[in-house]
Amino acid sequence: MQNRVILAAAEGMPKFDRAAIMAHAWKIYRRDWANARPADAQARRKSFSRCLKSAWMTAKWNAGEALKTLQQRAADRVRELTCELMRIDARPWGLRSYRTTADRAAVVSEIAKLSRI
Repeated sequence: MQNRVILAAAEGMPKFDRAAIMAHAWKIYRRDWANARPADAQARRKSFSRCLKSAWMTAKWNAGEALKTLQQRAADRVRELTCELMRIDARPWGLRSYRTTADRAAVVSEIAKLSRI
């Protein structure tokens, strides 16, 4: 194992606004515990730990989404629409109506439009 220090922004790692991440964690914590508080200090720490982890995951996901190209975003949307198309086709017969046909046509047209990108 090497004993060299790798800077946080080295080798293409994105920089994160740690103050914004901490503020987001506190926002989540306050939202979750608006009407009730954890029983003791250990429970509060554990709860805030989960909120902080969630804030970091959100920041990393947003950074990854920002790096995606237009084609990658279109491919992700086509995958989502394909799943939605399967959900439309799997609707119970009692709920199928003219609305199902319209929903299916809208999804198919959007997939066709995204496939051209």
